[in-house]
Amino acid sequence: MTDEHLMMCVDSDGKQSLFECTVTGCGRRLIFDHVDARLVILHPGQSTARHHGSTGLVGLTGHLAP
Repeated sequence: MTDEHLMMCVDSDGKQSLFECTVTGCGRRLIFDHVDARLVILHPGQSTARHHGSTGLVGLTGHLAP
């Protein structure tokens, strides 16, 4: 069974949002670009976990394939 990790938006300027995983020891961090609709992974964290989070109407879910 895949672990579920919650990503929280910790900073946003309206164009980009910084997300961090709330699970201790994971460390996943990413930036979601609202303008270009793309993700920039700053730190992958636990690659086997399913990460999800949202900023209002924008929801993110999924995992990175190796």
